[in-house]
Formats: sequence, structure tokens, C-alpha cells
Amino acid sequence: MVIFCGKSNNNPYYIKEADLNIKSIQELAYFIYNYAILISNSFITKNLILYIDNSLKLPRLASDINEMFNKRANLSDILTHILANSNYYNDEEIILFRKKLLKLLSLPEEDYILNAGDKLFHLKKYEKAILQYSKISKNNNNALLKLALSYAKLQFYELAANYFGELYKKTKSINVLREAYFCLKLNGSTERIREFESRIDENLLADWEFEIVSKILKVRKDETMKEYEDIFLMGSSHIKDNIENLIKKWKEKYRYIG
Repeated sequence: MVIFCGKSNNNPYYIKEADLNIKSIQELAYFIYNYAILISNSFITKNLILYIDNSLKLPRLASDINEMFNKRANLSDILTHILANSNYYNDEEIILFRKKLLKLLSLPEEDYILNAGDKLFHLKKYEKAILQYSKISKNNNNALLKLALSYAKLQFYELAANYFGELYKKTKSINVLREAYFCLKLNGSTERIREFESRIDENLLADWEFEIVSKILKVRKDETMKEYEDIFLMGSSHIKDNIENLIKKWKEKYRYIG
């Protein structure tokens, strides 16, 4: 996150909720406005107040927050006060923020956790997203899907395949089964891949193999695409003879192709 509209400094403040560093009041305001769902009652601390005072050179704002903090003011009031003094959001946007915050706080716990996980996923903080999704994945298929995707993003393909497989048992979705297959392919799980091959239609399997290589080559933008297309034109048996070498050759460089 880099937003330098006003004062900034070389001493970042670490926001543990999202594993982010901020260096300006505008960055702090941006985080509050866009990622309020990640903010808990422990967000406002003496360290944050001191940072606003000493590093951001905003003693009046720090004093206001400190007074509200000591009086145990409502968290939404403190956050709104920070936004109002950030020179980043106007009055209309701040009113919308308060409405959004109230709506978030009224969400059922499961929806709140899912939304928090999605925000962390968007920030590419997959480890923290996993912690959220894991809380509800047993009974929430959407969270289970995001859990699998998070592990895939972290290149833990075996784990990702396990969660995709668990989701497939619940949904019988061919797309989910395909994702599990792709993960096993990238992980080189030969025995488990054979189990898949015995349960999947040969033509569908050939389509998946072609899709894997096509995605890799699309990223690479290599002129040898025709060479690999020719392999698929020769039929499914030829694909099986060549696919392992193709995947092995490229997977180290292009670890995730989803």
C-alpha cells in the first residue's frame, strides 16, 4: 500500500490484522475505509496513538484519539474521527463509511468471517485468509473453495487438492474436480493422478491436459505453441506419453496457473 497525499515518513506502522505497513495518515485512512471488516476492538492501541503523534506529526489527532480511547468511546466513532482528519475522504464518503460499518456489524458471524477472509485474499495475505476460512469451512462450501484456492496460491498443491476433493464430494462439480486434478498435476502426485484418470472420461481428461499446457504457454508466450498443439492432435494416448515432461519442464517457473 503506497498512498502519499500528505505527510509520510520512513518509519512504518505495522497493521497486524492485514500484515501491512503504513507510512501516512492517508494510508491509515484508506485501510480503515476499505478493510473495516478486519478491524477489531484491539486495533486502537497506545502504540498507534504514539505513531500518529510522533511519526505522522499529528499531535492534535493523537490527543483526540487518546481521549476517546481512555473514555472507551465506540470504535466506529474513533475510526470515523480518523477518517475526518485524514484529508482523504469527504463528508459524504464518511457518512457512507458509517453506514457500511453498521451493516458489517449486523452480519451473521459466518458471513462476517467469510467477508474477512475474502478481504485478506484480495490483499494476497493467504495465510491470514486461511485462518478465517478454516473457522467455517466445515459447513460453508464457499469458504471451503476459498480455502483450497488459498493453499493453491501458496503453492501447497497437495493440501489444495485435498480441499478441492472434499468440496467435490459435497457438490459433485466437474469444475472443482478439475481444479483438484490441476493441483495434483502441478504437485507431481503420480499415484493420485492415476486414481483420477481411472474415474474421468478420457475425452474430458484430454481437454484438461490441453488446458494445463495451454495456460502455461499463454503465460510464457512461447512461439513453440504449435509444437505442443501437435501433440494433442495425435490423440489422448500420445498426450499421456508427453504431458508429464511438459508439466515438469514448466511448472517450476509458473507455479500456479489458475
